[in-house]
Amino acid sequence: MTRFLTQDSPIPAYMAFPRFLLDKEGLNETAKILYTILLDRARLSQKNDGWTDEQGHVFIFFPIKNLAETMHKSEMSIKTALNALEKENLIVRRRQGAGFPNRIYVKYPPETLNQTDRNISIRQTEICPTDGKKTVSVTDRKLSSSNKEKNNIKRTNSESKDGRTAYGSYQNVFLSTEELISLQREVPHYPEYIEKLSSYMASSGKQYSNHAATIRSWALRDHPAPVKRTYECKEDESL
Repeated sequence: MTRFLTQDSPIPAYMAFPRFLLDKEGLNETAKILYTILLDRARLSQKNDGWTDEQGHVFIFFPIKNLAETMHKSEMSIKTALNALEKENLIVRRRQGAGFPNRIYVKYPPETLNQTDRNISIRQTEICPTDGKKTVSVTDRKLSSSNKEKNNIKRTNSESKDGRTAYGSYQNVFLSTEELISLQREVPHYPEYIEKLSSYMASSGKQYSNHAATIRSWALRDHPAPVKRTYECKEDESL
């Protein structure tokens, strides 16, 4: 069942489609939608600590298998679209080693930040209403509704029962602020472990009672503490 939009209708969850993609003739529709999804994920990374590299560049993790499931496309179609985006210099992929997904850096043309659509500019303002009400532009009204909906979505996606924040591609790794700070201090490359745990739980259906403890355990398994050797001996013994 669908409904007609009214002035007070909430806007369904959406992703921002960059206008400059409309002029990218070298990209098919799959590549354009894929870029929109990657850009949306990068915006989440902007708002959370630990998702920038040494140069301050924001990165994301989004395995090809997960992208294929999200877009309902084959993995080959996703690979082709990723290659097309990389050819257009809209993304950069960096390998992270065996067992870890590639880092994906989303890029954009700076000159398009102030781009507007000339074709709809003449329709930005509605006809003056006859009941004396103040005229409200279509753009302003849409932005107002969109901001309210975006705030509701943000609260829903970022909070859990225990006040923990959701992380990972599947938003299923829950960490408190204190736990995240501890992981930042104790676990090298902790964002990779968050992503690895998120993908593993989503694919296997397995759950863990403490996600911070699980990440520490995996990190210790991969990088065990060095054994401290002692060269002391008793008085009647020699080295």
